[in-house]
Amino acid sequence: MRLTRTTAVLVASLLLLGVARPAMAADEEWEFEGGGWGHGVGLSQFGALGQAQEGRSATQILQHYYTGTTVESMPSDHWTRQANQLWVGLIENTTVVGLTAVGGAVSICQPAGTCPPGGVFADHTIDPGEAWVFEVNPQNPNQCRFRKKDVGNTGYQTCSGRIIGLSPSSRVSINGAQYARGQIQFVDSSAGFHVVARLSLEAYLYGLAEVPSSWPAEALKAQAIIGRSYAVATAVLRGGADGSGRDSACGCHLRDTTADQAYIGWAKESEPTYGVRWVNAVASTNRGVLVHPDSKYELRIARAFYSSSNGGASEDVEFVWGGEALPWLRSVEDGWSANPAINPLARWTVVVPAPRIATHFGWTRANNVAQVAGPPGAVIEFTGEKGGSTVTAKLWGEKLRTFLLDNAFRRDGAAVRVSPYISGIGYRGPFLDIAGNTFESAITWLAQQRITLGCNPPINSLFCPGKEVTRGQMAVFLTRALNLPPASKDYFGDDDGKFYENAANRMFEHGVTFGCREDRFCGDQPIPRGQMAAFLARAYALPGSATDYFVDDSSSQFEAAINKIASSGITLGCNPPTNDRFCPGDHVTRGQMAAFLKRAFEWVS
Repeated sequence: MRLTRTTAVLVASLLLLGVARPAMAADEEWEFEGGGWGHGVGLSQFGALGQAQEGRSATQILQHYYTGTTVESMPSDHWTRQANQLWVGLIENTTVVGLTAVGGAVSICQPAGTCPPGGVFADHTIDPGEAWVFEVNPQNPNQCRFRKKDVGNTGYQTCSGRIIGLSPSSRVSINGAQYARGQIQFVDSSAGFHVVARLSLEAYLYGLAEVPSSWPAEALKAQAIIGRSYAVATAVLRGGADGSGRDSACGCHLRDTTADQAYIGWAKESEPTYGVRWVNAVASTNRGVLVHPDSKYELRIARAFYSSSNGGASEDVEFVWGGEALPWLRSVEDGWSANPAINPLARWTVVVPAPRIATHFGWTRANNVAQVAGPPGAVIEFTGEKGGSTVTAKLWGEKLRTFLLDNAFRRDGAAVRVSPYISGIGYRGPFLDIAGNTFESAITWLAQQRITLGCNPPINSLFCPGKEVTRGQMAVFLTRALNLPPASKDYFGDDDGKFYENAANRMFEHGVTFGCREDRFCGDQPIPRGQMAAFLARAYALPGSATDYFVDDSSSQFEAAINKIASSGITLGCNPPTNDRFCPGDHVTRGQMAAFLKRAFEWVS
């Protein structure tokens, strides 16, 4: 039977709906090229390093990244600067922590509000070498106690306690991390208790571990100023004008993680050789904060977001997180951050397999990923299929960075550390030899549809775009493209055991080919462009054309088929830009065949 146009349209429709399309190749993936690590808003720490190495001052560094700002001294009597008034969350919602004293004894009391004087253990100490715990009563989660391990138990009281008497010479170790400033407070929570360090602002900064203390002094000073600025703005945001409020999720004004700022306590200021350099940077910038005349934060402080680095420019704050466009958090050029000699993450490539994209969006499959804006301000558009329909989604800013963190990997096995700064996206299907080829997009499409498996089985890592297509290969391509059903019999005597035998029989039974002569298919012969036109015209039941498009096909038996595929936009000719010739006797290459099939599919759909 002859394949009619109605049948062709039906088959193409089934392909579009995903009903008849073969499963997606497991090795389809997209490579995201970018630079930087973190959200990319505000100062780049590696960029600051590069500027400091060039001799720029801390103020110059800050004013480059934070538009319209100045450095000013905050009031000395602000509540964040007072002893034990800044609450820094160390551990959230736990039921037991281990306690030891280091260097000298520390005092404990319970409940916290009676210390000192009074309290159940107001006069008790943890001496160096003793192992204690603060733990929840397993029978009553609202009760807690201090307990000296292996000695005996004390009665349970409220889940509120305190450790006092801390100093560089008398420190407390909590689950192995040492603290030497302020006090440690245990705060009752719905799932046990929180552990919080209560400090002054400057004591907090001594333990801030955001950059290596070995960096140049001006880079350290810049970090100290923005660390102070972020801490005050955030603490007031959560604690109010007097600090009485706190985030219930941690019982604190600030967390000790990069969710706010990385705080590690005594370990930072006690670093061998370099710890004193960080302490000096904090001390030399005492009370210095970043301010902007249009800031709505207390003291006109510019809440100084920062990250490790970007790929060559910082991001506008509202683009990354949404919300208000803060005037000091504008995108600025940053060649220092993009310099691999300064920033080890100046350039990176991460890979996202197509199935992970589909799963992330809840789609049947992912078909394409394209960059439609940026960088900076990179916007990535994803295209796929769901429920028989084409679907799209766009990601940018922090959502894009989170998507990569959740779904990408690096081919070298290193950890995925990314920013929203995407400089390019490339499809990496099964072929290694098509980059830059004229027919790359068509070959990519062919691979995505699983119409071709490659030219070097079983690896199939190559497509061989310049190699001639044989009649047998053409039969396989068209059979897959049209999803032709199995044939009822064997029509040819010269294809037994050949890879294209089934395809040739299907093509004959459905009227796409009649063979080369009698009962022979001649599948190993290269296919001329004229024969290819006949195959496509029959396969897609192309309508006739009264126009004669080419000057060199008048003597060809395939002239009518050639005009059909020209009229349908499947071919443009063989001599661009004139394209008044078809070259019907030239052999078709695999790359050309990819383009012909893609155009035919687009026409029939």
